[in-house]
Amino acid sequence: MAAAIEQCIHCGFCLPTCPTHVVLGEEMDSPRGRIFLMKEVLEGSLEVEEAAPFIDCCVGCDACVTACPSGVRYDELITPYRAHAEERRERTARDRLLRWVLAETLPHPRRFRAAARLGGLARPLRRLARGRAAAMLNLLPDTLPKPRPLPELHPAEGERRARVALLAGCAQQVLAPEINWATLRVLASNGVEVAIPPGQGCCGALLMHSGQSERAKAHARRNFGAFPSDVDAVVTNAAGCGAGMREYGLLFKGSDEEQQARALAER
Repeated sequence: MAAAIEQCIHCGFCLPTCPTHVVLGEEMDSPRGRIFLMKEVLEGSLEVEEAAPFIDCCVGCDACVTACPSGVRYDELITPYRAHAEERRERTARDRLLRWVLAETLPHPRRFRAAARLGGLARPLRRLARGRAAAMLNLLPDTLPKPRPLPELHPAEGERRARVALLAGCAQQVLAPEINWATLRVLASNGVEVAIPPGQGCCGALLMHSGQSERAKAHARRNFGAFPSDVDAVVTNAAGCGAGMREYGLLFKGSDEEQQARALAER
């Protein structure tokens, strides 16, 4: 992290590209401001909790990376910092419970479907809920579409031009399963055979980007063994999932599994 921090020359080119800075207008809600905060925390001049509200607002879009004339890899800074900070944050019991519930439901489609149905039953009582619990109830749809299980293999139409593996995703399978089927149809019509590995799981992005790196690694390891090597590419139709998988090399940096992680990320 130190190298990325030292590269920043505080020019401000990143400010207009940052959605949180554009909306909130605060220096500390910009990439430049967050880099300063991370530096202060790592050097011991600022408490983790003081920087947390501004770091938490970062959506991880990485728009600042391409705007930076100094080549600061903010994308390789924010995720490791969040893992570093999470180990040192003092969260309330309620906050820890909420994060545990999210980590144990969203990455698992069956659990998420059950939780969403349960939440739907509780929606009439959402006025009694407070804070994030109320917000989550309000986000739930009125109804859930029927499950549409994916095949292990979707053949190409006509001559096969390529073969890819599809990351099926988690919440999307429950909330909008038609997106995966539309993806299969588009790829097939272009001569692409699609394998959907049955052993795959969550990409780990939710956990990785919330500082829960060890849990994220567990999901990533499952995918190491699930995706076949005889494909031209691993594809996904969820931007967050794709970004998460691209960070596998960073997640396992310095470990014995780094090479395996980068091999999957680069596909």
